[in-house]
Amino acid sequence: GLSRNLQSGKTANWEEASSIINVMNIAVESSQRSELSPIIGKIFNGLVMAYGHEGGDESSSQMLRSANKCLLSLVMKLSEVQLRPLYARLREWRGDIENGTAGSVPSTRRYAFWSLSAELSKSLKSIFLPCLTSVLSDIIDELEIAVSLLCQRSKKDDGSKRRRVDESQISGEDVDRVKPLQPLLLCLDSALKADAHEGGNWTRGDDNQRYNMILNHLGKLLLAQVPKEIPLLSDLTSKEQASTSAFQQLVQGVGTLEYGNVVGCLTSLAAAVGNEQLWKPLNFAVLEACGHKRSEVRKAGITCLLSIIETIGEEYMVLLPECLPVISELLEDEEEIAAMAKDCVRQGEELLGESLEDSLR
Repeated sequence: GLSRNLQSGKTANWEEASSIINVMNIAVESSQRSELSPIIGKIFNGLVMAYGHEGGDESSSQMLRSANKCLLSLVMKLSEVQLRPLYARLREWRGDIENGTAGSVPSTRRYAFWSLSAELSKSLKSIFLPCLTSVLSDIIDELEIAVSLLCQRSKKDDGSKRRRVDESQISGEDVDRVKPLQPLLLCLDSALKADAHEGGNWTRGDDNQRYNMILNHLGKLLLAQVPKEIPLLSDLTSKEQASTSAFQQLVQGVGTLEYGNVVGCLTSLAAAVGNEQLWKPLNFAVLEACGHKRSEVRKAGITCLLSIIETIGEEYMVLLPECLPVISELLEDEEEIAAMAKDCVRQGEELLGESLEDSLR
């Protein structure tokens, strides 16, 4: 019934398909692990059909929510040993992202894959980290795709590279290719938070290479130019959404705390890595954003700095001297940015127990 309903594409049918997934979920929730083991394959096939559904935005997001709920119920009944092959099968279904181009893999599958990964990451916390290690190269590939499409215009290369001047000039195909970035950021954010809780060994893995690769891309995304056509999930009302740019939502994190954004991810990365030497390049990337010519980038930069200071606290104060000249300039900036710069100063003074007035002159 599921495949028939999903293939026909009529509204009533995807709603019915969504109901079938909900019934599957109830069945899974009320089953014992021993009862589920023989039918994992069948449940998997049903979920994959739902994840591959290409309908309108409303039908796709409802199918995705139903499928994620059912997947989570299934995973909660499985052992860690059973989780990894199941996740590997989902990864196989999604397909390869080759050489930083996602042309061969439909963005529906990539979006669904990172959405389900974010759900698993949020619920399973550090138990999910080994699964994430298995798709680390995919994470880097996805971030590379986003950087190549959203940050290209910032390069000061020859004229041919500066092909897109206006942020709204991005092809529908490119908007589609960068759509999976938000659930990917949510997945990474949840994983980094879980790892920070465990002491940060996952983040510092491969002799800090993992951290450096993630930081390199996230730092560039602070300077991204985000087209307004990118569909983003947020808590914003439609009225608020009309006055909030796609950049503010995807990069700065306005209304997207629970849905994935760049600033949230960088904050979690800083908390997880927990080391002064490794904080330095991260702090440099944040300060670079704070000094950018575009005010939305400066706002994202100071939002990120404030978020990191609030999250990490006293330990981060070793980097405050590097930040003060930039904060000092931002105190003279437009109202909203100046207010956040003041907050940074206030936090710094509270943590250090001394006035920073003289240092800011």
